[in-house]
Amino acid sequence: MKKLSVALAILVAAVMAGNATTATSQVVGYSKYSLSPGQYIFSPTFVKPAVFKGTGTITGTSLSVIGVTTSSLTPTTFNDGVTPNYPRAYVEILSGDYAGVAFDVTSTTASSVVASDIPSTLNGQNVSFAIHPHLTLGDIFNADSGFPEYSDSIKLFNSDGSESIRFLSGGIITTDDFVTPAGHTPIYVGSGVLLNLTANVTLTLTGEVKSTITKVPVFPGVNNLVGTLNPSSGLNVTSSNLATSLSAYSDSATLYSNDGSFTLQNFIYSDGGSVTDDTFTPYDSANAPIIPSGYGMLVNLPGPQYIVLSSPIN
Repeated sequence: MKKLSVALAILVAAVMAGNATTATSQVVGYSKYSLSPGQYIFSPTFVKPAVFKGTGTITGTSLSVIGVTTSSLTPTTFNDGVTPNYPRAYVEILSGDYAGVAFDVTSTTASSVVASDIPSTLNGQNVSFAIHPHLTLGDIFNADSGFPEYSDSIKLFNSDGSESIRFLSGGIITTDDFVTPAGHTPIYVGSGVLLNLTANVTLTLTGEVKSTITKVPVFPGVNNLVGTLNPSSGLNVTSSNLATSLSAYSDSATLYSNDGSFTLQNFIYSDGGSVTDDTFTPYDSANAPIIPSGYGMLVNLPGPQYIVLSSPIN
């Protein structure tokens, strides 16, 4: 039988981010996923450690850092300068109504960080924040994993409705021309990719278990792939935030099998207070669908919003 099997190790280590204001104890570790040939929604379960933490005041798209400087975080740190051009890092808001939301870093000065798409409602607010490097396709997919070259694909669904296809070509991740390097393509926190595999593949993930809430942006008219960010166990949908993240009787999440066959398993809706099936009958926790660790769901909705993921360790 085709299957996805997982080996996991978790350890607690005291880590200090570069230029961070304090040292904190973070849970770090690794997961190993063995995938048989087939199709999968795959969603990473770790994030890269923060390189900076602090507080700041938001003015427009700029976040002026309070009490410290970001002089070691130069603009080139966050700009690949190649095509396709992707941001290398993101600002995660840690306080207030937007806690858990991430915004791509576009540039820095000695005392401020400029990010994209910061909403005007945050203008003038003081917030706690952290800067993390993006996890990228090149961090996960390589020849050592058994990922076949020039055939098996990684598909990303973009917020504007377009799709991006990536391959392993000549030992590196490329665009669909098999030439242009694209290993720096980010996998946004809490999101996933669609894998099409013709051989056995073993993916090894390392990093930090996210200790804060995550708000994954989802967009209308798009195949939004959302994971769980839990490296140690699957997520029972009745223990998730889907009941309040999905708009009642309209938004839906779809679960597919994780054996490679990509068979439709369950529809998930919300009645405003509980997660339900497609007849709007609330699921019972004892027999509710479970989203396996490292796997994900397909979310469809008529308007932009956030899917809220709780930290697996808080």
